[in-house]
Amino acid sequence: MNTAGQTTLITSIPRLFAATVAMVAVGGCASSGISPATTELAAPGAWERGGDADQVGNNWLATFGSDSLTLLVDEAQRSNFRLAQERARLEQVQQSVIITRADRFPSIDLSLDGSRRAVEGTDGIRVASNSFAAGLDAAWEMDVWGRLSKSQQAAQLSYSAQKARFEFATRDLAARTAGALFDALEARALLELAEKRLDNARQSRDIVASGYRQGLNDALDLYLANNQVEQEEAALAAQSQVVFESFAELQLAMGRYPSGEMPLPGELPVITDAIPVGLPSELLMRRPDIREAWLNLLSADAGLAAAHKNRFPRITLVGSAGVTSVVFSDLLDGDGAGWSLIGGITQPIFQAGRLGALEEQAAARVREAEQIYLDVVFQAFAEVENAISRNVSLTDSYSSFVEAEKNAMSALRLATEQYQRGLVSYTTVLESRRRAFDASTTVIQLRNDLLQNRIALHLALGGEFSTDY
Repeated sequence: MNTAGQTTLITSIPRLFAATVAMVAVGGCASSGISPATTELAAPGAWERGGDADQVGNNWLATFGSDSLTLLVDEAQRSNFRLAQERARLEQVQQSVIITRADRFPSIDLSLDGSRRAVEGTDGIRVASNSFAAGLDAAWEMDVWGRLSKSQQAAQLSYSAQKARFEFATRDLAARTAGALFDALEARALLELAEKRLDNARQSRDIVASGYRQGLNDALDLYLANNQVEQEEAALAAQSQVVFESFAELQLAMGRYPSGEMPLPGELPVITDAIPVGLPSELLMRRPDIREAWLNLLSADAGLAAAHKNRFPRITLVGSAGVTSVVFSDLLDGDGAGWSLIGGITQPIFQAGRLGALEEQAAARVREAEQIYLDVVFQAFAEVENAISRNVSLTDSYSSFVEAEKNAMSALRLATEQYQRGLVSYTTVLESRRRAFDASTTVIQLRNDLLQNRIALHLALGGEFSTDY
């Protein structure tokens, strides 16, 4: 191309650009696909189930007063396999931001070619020649309608959503680790209780056997006593397996091989302090999973805008510069150099409905993300309400069963004494024994249920924690 032709092309590009802007200015902007009802969603003014409306406290992990728990959570954060997967996903999405951002900058490629040709002339003499070329090519799409910027915005929002997802995964891991610890402590406490039940059954059998040898007790009583010992032995074996599995589950949370052996000091704590639950409106900002759902909705909406702008013309500038030489060392001399600059506009005319389908597909993603967001929000409200209500119910049940355990143990002692004096049948002793140890079992289970519900409430409130000392 000659110089005059190049000048004509360069001066024509702004004119063509201005004409194109005037042509599509009316349709150049796409409105948001998010429903106004969703963007203006109002939270309830207060929790229906009550609860302490003070500000939600941070570092809920410390409220359990267990250094062992803090150490276990810290190890889980460093070694848990699922959290490592979330960390890897976060790194992938972070690179997606860089990829989409790169589309807004010119791409520059350097090429270096060499060739050797041989031609045989009419005189039969073969003539060989070398050719070397170096080139620099650049291309840039002008983001006139904001298509590329919207794509970049969608990627950045997805990255922010993934960070919120990782934050939630971290909190969820802490909650699962704490729950696994308390399950393991419950299993161990029930194992100790099973050992007491077996000892008690053996003592009772010895009493019955002694009376039977003296002719004071029936053979039926001895059969019942022996059967009770066998049942308690079986229950002890089953509970031993529960202990093994619960400790293995805790080890898996920490990324350890599940050996099922793990020394843990202490017992299930009893915590009676109320948990400040704050206001429902604060929940929308505190919970990472709600932020993730909202950011994913915004990302889908930005993707819809980018899909809409795909229908508009694309303006690109392509430039190239190069040099050729028959001697490789002469490439840097500048002889034989040339350059070109080309601008172009591409307007989609017919693609058999592809662009329209892509835009409708993006709109459907917005509708899906919107429903996911609403579901997460109302599920979060329900989780808090249920945990508040469950805490009241569990607290009342625990207090009642503590008293029931005391009464049942007293009844067992009295029934045993009266049986030895021949005042009651052995079935009365068995029933009293069952009631006493069942009450003890329920007390242990309710103590863990209170702790598990406390963890669930902390997580539902978006409570933060720290493993720093």
